[in-house]
Amino acid sequence: MTTATDSLRSAPPVSGPDAKPMRVLHLMSSTGYHGAENMAAELIHRLAEMGVANYLAVLDNCRTSNAELLAAVQPNLAGYVVLPCPGKLNLGVVFRLREYIREQAIVIAHSHKYKTNIYTLLACLGTGCRLVSTCHNWLGKSLAMRFYAWLDKRILRSFDMVVGVSNEIVAELTKHVSPHKIVRIGNGIDIQKYQRHVSRDEAKRQLHIGNRHVIGFVGRLSPEKGIGYLLRAVRNLIKERQDVCVMIVGDGEQADVLKEEARALQITDRVIFTGNRSDTPMLYATMDVFVLPSLQEAFPMVLLEAMACGVPIVATRVGDVAEIIEPDTTGMLVEMKDVIALQNAIRKMLTYPVEAERMSATARTKAEQSFSSAAMAKQYYAIYERIMGFRLDGEKPE
Repeated sequence: MTTATDSLRSAPPVSGPDAKPMRVLHLMSSTGYHGAENMAAELIHRLAEMGVANYLAVLDNCRTSNAELLAAVQPNLAGYVVLPCPGKLNLGVVFRLREYIREQAIVIAHSHKYKTNIYTLLACLGTGCRLVSTCHNWLGKSLAMRFYAWLDKRILRSFDMVVGVSNEIVAELTKHVSPHKIVRIGNGIDIQKYQRHVSRDEAKRQLHIGNRHVIGFVGRLSPEKGIGYLLRAVRNLIKERQDVCVMIVGDGEQADVLKEEARALQITDRVIFTGNRSDTPMLYATMDVFVLPSLQEAFPMVLLEAMACGVPIVATRVGDVAEIIEPDTTGMLVEMKDVIALQNAIRKMLTYPVEAERMSATARTKAEQSFSSAAMAKQYYAIYERIMGFRLDGEKPE
């Protein structure tokens, strides 16, 4: 099926004496600083370099802090507003958001999470604002979450363009949204930020890890990440060799559950729970193997980060992971929930370091060539131009 991706071009930034900045409002719902927030921060950064005037509205659901998100994006914003948003639907937020859109003369509203889609649609009614949404995934299997996902996919029919970050998401969107409105754009990262600047041994020395081999995970501590399977695989490896430990970087609703599981597996002394950290490039640098044992993914940015840092990768074959990782070329893939396959793949990476480094070097080159945030931003800019119907310098888009 043909989607809008086939006709998009990579647009250059608008320039010239008559150019006007494109005023784009990005909408986020605060749940911490994870993949979607990281992607939005990178996009805002690159769009600012292209001359876009970025604004941010954060729906504060009173559960988590917005501090990390705001710190990441504030240097690249023309303005921002944090809107307290308790409950499922707060009409006061709709009216305040509508007022902010008019005050700032916003021309495009870009929502980045499913909760913001309904607020974006209601707030922009009658304003002339164009609507863009980026869909990362619909998580959760409860009846309530399935209803929210069902409702969200129908709300998206009223948007001008809808971006799916993976093939799986695009396939789901085509069941509900007109194909000509759908674009697939993979996530991108700041390659330079994640390039290795210290050796693995030096990174371990600085973080007081010693000489143990580090098996690493970075991400949200939630059920769909499958971290329990990683803990069990590590428990099995420890029976074979005493020089391994696992580093779990991140936080989430399963933090206490996973700590209890580590105790039950009797590997507490081999598991490092770091919580949320701002120095993830240094943490990647300590890792001998990066493992993503997920049960569900779209287009995981942590894989791109590990690739850019040159860390050997083992991941489960879910979402678009198989498009990012080419088996035995840029990493190793296993089936989800298969503890033995996970254990064997990690063992192979540790036992054959020359082969592991060959794969990680190839992966690093692929990240540099295919997964930069600059290339991602050009594709989003092309969408903005397309839905505006004209170039900001007065020329019709091609």
